[in-house]
Amino acid sequence: MVYDGAFLWGPANFSGRPPGRLLVEGAVVGSATAGVIAGAAVAGASTGFGVAGAVGGVVAALGSAAYLLATNAGRALVGAVVLLGGFLVWWVPGQAVQAVLAARGVSRTVVVTEVHVHRYEGRDLVAYSCSARLPDGTPVQAEAWRTCGAGARPEQYLTMVFDPEGAVPPTDRVLPASAVQGLAGPAALSLGLAALCCVAVIRSKP
Repeated sequence: MVYDGAFLWGPANFSGRPPGRLLVEGAVVGSATAGVIAGAAVAGASTGFGVAGAVGGVVAALGSAAYLLATNAGRALVGAVVLLGGFLVWWVPGQAVQAVLAARGVSRTVVVTEVHVHRYEGRDLVAYSCSARLPDGTPVQAEAWRTCGAGARPEQYLTMVFDPEGAVPPTDRVLPASAVQGLAGPAALSLGLAALCCVAVIRSKP
């Protein structure tokens, strides 16, 4: 099946600078879509409601796609908005967790309780993870991966970064230097999504 350019990219046929009303509409749609997706993910991760944040992001992405389809936006652009929005929903929470720990995390010593060996079929790869507890015996809710190697043994001491508010799980990963650095990537991708939405809106009008 062959589709013409108007179906894929929108029916816009004006030349030169787009009308101001389309620029405003595109900016509003784009900033709202990207802001809700990224904002919901960051808020969910920082408060411990990651699932709610993901749901909010999915609803925002689908709502934006439905609006663009209703305004006759190009199907290729709508598909790109959905894909990029979906990637943001999947990717931003992990970045937000790292940003939270970079901003308010506290390093604490943990004690290895068990070493797990992970073998990946079809690949010559073996990874290790360690279950751990705090010195007072409290189990740690996340495993250590980066600092848990082939030589790790029970009762060995490791260092993990904890959120004093308990909203995000602890980690032994290398964290960004600051929350701003941790959220730089999501911010840039959100701007890209906003721009893509804006282009789709502009091209949806002949």
